[in-house]
Amino acid sequence: MENKHKDLWEKYWKGETSVAEEKILFQALEEEPEDGELKTFYSGIQSLRAERPKGIHLPLQSFLWQKMAAVMLAFLTVAACWWGYRSYEQEQEARAYRQVVEAMGKIQFNLKKGTSHLESMEKIKYLNSAANWYENDKNN
Repeated sequence: MENKHKDLWEKYWKGETSVAEEKILFQALEEEPEDGELKTFYSGIQSLRAERPKGIHLPLQSFLWQKMAAVMLAFLTVAACWWGYRSYEQEQEARAYRQVVEAMGKIQFNLKKGTSHLESMEKIKYLNSAANWYENDKNN
């Protein structure tokens, strides 16, 4: 039995024991009233296990700068979103302007195409005007 505990202690010091094996080791130490290094070690472990962590109390000043940082981060986020949205709106306005200019260019091109046919009709109208002058002079 002592040999088994010795092997478990060797595994324990190497960090290879399971929780169940550690329970076996510490139960054996409680049962055996042996004085020595292991008993001192066991009492030290028991005192460490008995300690409970205490609540952490941070000074209020540490929270103050964190609150200020959070407010600044929120402000910067809102400002960045506003700036991004504003630039998006400007890009949309510029895009709409370019589309209107393109449409006006097409309209102008088509109007010139239509008026070019009318120019030839204007020339024909002047050809007929000499006959009208002749008739006007005859009637007077």
